[in-house]
Amino acid sequence: MVNREKVEDFCKAAEKEEQAAVDIVVVFDEGEIIQYHLESMNGKINVRLCQVKWKDNSPQANYYDEYEAYEWKYTEKGYLFLEEYHPPGFDGAPGETGFRVQPLDKTCRELNRKYVMPLGYALNNLLITNWDNQNYTELDFYDLYEKMYYMKYGKQVPYEANYGGAEYEVPKDEFEEVIKTYLPFSNSEIEKGTFYNSDNRTFRYRPRGLYDCEFPYEPYPEVISYEKLQDGTLKLTIEAVWEIRMLDQAITSELMIKPMEDGSFQYLSNKVIKSDQNANAGWYMPRLTEEEWEENYSNN
Repeated sequence: MVNREKVEDFCKAAEKEEQAAVDIVVVFDEGEIIQYHLESMNGKINVRLCQVKWKDNSPQANYYDEYEAYEWKYTEKGYLFLEEYHPPGFDGAPGETGFRVQPLDKTCRELNRKYVMPLGYALNNLLITNWDNQNYTELDFYDLYEKMYYMKYGKQVPYEANYGGAEYEVPKDEFEEVIKTYLPFSNSEIEKGTFYNSDNRTFRYRPRGLYDCEFPYEPYPEVISYEKLQDGTLKLTIEAVWEIRMLDQAITSELMIKPMEDGSFQYLSNKVIKSDQNANAGWYMPRLTEEEWEENYSNN
């Protein structure tokens, strides 16, 4: 954040229940702008926001909201969280918003964009599980196949889900090439962690469906520190920022990465670091077990 001192001063005044005001302007890649005007008085924070988008080369305000923050906090790490109250049963977007006030190191941001954000926390458990090349049974190779297929080819897997429980046979070479691009596992290790048919050399693949879809508002990762080891590998310390829980350290882990000379890379291991500030990774939904799949789809 540029000019963060103004926001820090505002937060200090708000904590003392003093009167203060500050504006925060968020600019998106597509040119969209959201302006937040915050006013503090008597221990409460009032929020006014205006969203501006471009149409025919002209800025147009297309959304406005005003509310008293139901809860707010400024964390030691430098995050300002605000919550707009929603009644029980509200089915719209969550009311929590987070701002990183204290800037993150530039190299950390670059490492995050290159190695971590493409995978993230959505629909996979690589960053929330302890694993290495010897202990990897908790990794879900089907989740990683979907995520890494997009990382490799820039498009979704060519197998559609449906409400009846779709099932496909993915050619051995196609499946293993995707996984082995980013993970240090052999063909036999991949086969042990999946349903592999040696007769026709295919992997059984079942896309996620109605019964194992995931909650949409997962955290996003931040690389907060890094270390380049003598063998050329990188050790990244990653924290999960979970806005809807107003947590800036929902999960902390150390991810080992091997960069290649051609610009590619592999994930080597992940170690979850326990902390009092960590939360249960409740956003992740495991895929259906064999029994659960049969129970839900056997009659279709």
